[in-house]
Amino acid sequence: MKLIKLLPNLLTISNGLCGVLALVFIVDYVDYSFPKEISYFFAFLLILIASVLDFFDGFIARKINYTSKIGSQLDSFSDLISFALVPSFLVFDIMQNSDRFMEMKLSDGSLIPYISFLIIPFAMYRLARFNNSMNSDNFTGLPTPAVGIFFMGVPFLPFKLTFVILISLILIFSFLMVSRLNFYSLKPSINQNRRFLMIFVLIELILILTLIITKNDLINLFSISVIIYVSLNLLFVFLNK
Repeated sequence: MKLIKLLPNLLTISNGLCGVLALVFIVDYVDYSFPKEISYFFAFLLILIASVLDFFDGFIARKINYTSKIGSQLDSFSDLISFALVPSFLVFDIMQNSDRFMEMKLSDGSLIPYISFLIIPFAMYRLARFNNSMNSDNFTGLPTPAVGIFFMGVPFLPFKLTFVILISLILIFSFLMVSRLNFYSLKPSINQNRRFLMIFVLIELILILTLIITKNDLINLFSISVIIYVSLNLLFVFLNK
């Protein structure tokens, strides 16, 4: 029984380690011969695994009725690495390689790529506020895993990015993290969220079919799904006023 109590924290730490490994791929420390797209893909997979671990550490902790302040702090540290630090470096790297991923090439020494690091302080505030808030079924402010998954999928979107779009997305998602907007949890056990969850799942199924029919990469599903989640939340907030 004592060993199983260690499992949630082990999953949390593994989440953070996935983030560290994702950083290794982004900065090309593994193999300089890798095309950037492959490095980004491995980094994306690692952050996707980190998000799964982030879900199950809390789920298991609640199931065995064993939560702790240390576990909560570890969770925030790991989330900061995997869902803020890593996507910030990814966006920074995309901008630095603007000739390959952007419509316009940046001049040498441009400071524009450093805007990507705005994600980190906003995520820090979001996580600190979460640790000091009362437990709730839903979220105040956009959860950091959603932000991380969105930006990790950005290089695979089926169009070239512009700096205006990318910087706007950084500012919007940073604001959403620290906002007081209500964001629904996707847990089916919460009665009040079931209508939201049903609509979200229905839209997701339509999206998957659309991507298959149009022969687009299914990896696009993740970034688009975050946009759908945010948009649907904002719609529900507006309708419930």
